[in-house]
Amino acid sequence: MWKLAKALALIAVLSVAALAIAQEGNVLYQGNINLPRDIKFGDQTVARGSYQIALTESQGDTWFVLSKAGQEVSRDLAIEWPANELPTQGMQSEILEGGEYFRVRVRHGSSVYFIHYLIAGHPEV
Repeated sequence: MWKLAKALALIAVLSVAALAIAQEGNVLYQGNINLPRDIKFGDQTVARGSYQIALTESQGDTWFVLSKAGQEVSRDLAIEWPANELPTQGMQSEILEGGEYFRVRVRHGSSVYFIHYLIAGHPEV
């Protein structure tokens, strides 16, 4: 019974987070992501860990939104690329060669949307 209550509570929290993100625009993709290292977002550092990630469309632009516990942590414009030129299924993330950037890619329809985050503390940052 306790496990069921915890599962229902988790579903409620995720639903509230989804509604908060959805209020900011049309949600094209939503999932979870693990940041293996701290990343830089402008002047802010986002700590490694688990986050909710959403690809949203608002006012003609497409955005990547990172959230934790229903609170938006970062929002940045997505780069759009034709899916036939950048094969991607669902969401993929990776640290790029050289270790300076963390890339997230999401396929939606005939496009792939991606973003590069600087890895905090990288010698070249």
